[in-house]
Amino acid sequence: MEERRIAERLRTHLPAHWETASGVQQGIIVNGSAGGCFVLAQVEEPGDDLMEIVVQLPNGRLVRLWGEVAYYLPTEGFGLQFVASSDESRAVMKMWLDYLDTLEQQPERGDRGTTWHTAAQPAF
Repeated sequence: MEERRIAERLRTHLPAHWETASGVQQGIIVNGSAGGCFVLAQVEEPGDDLMEIVVQLPNGRLVRLWGEVAYYLPTEGFGLQFVASSDESRAVMKMWLDYLDTLEQQPERGDRGTTWHTAAQPAF
């Protein structure tokens, strides 16, 4: 698989959910950047339509991000490339970027230099 990312990914552990034709699905965002994220979830193939994913930040705030599935790994999850087309979605994207900025400012912790940033259990 060709590497197409243009922004550094930061490791996270954030609860997320989204809706599909078969109902609400849940997963964990294990890394993210300004351009997208990887969602760890054993779910049916999400397709390539535009989708909304709701992410719970560590402060409890829910952030609704829009994106397109860039790739799908059946036993692992999917990569989501963000799309910000309206003023509202750009404002939400700014919250996501502000969160990522706080991650970059924090000292690393965890095994092998991995930085993990977690949120409380989701209230979905």
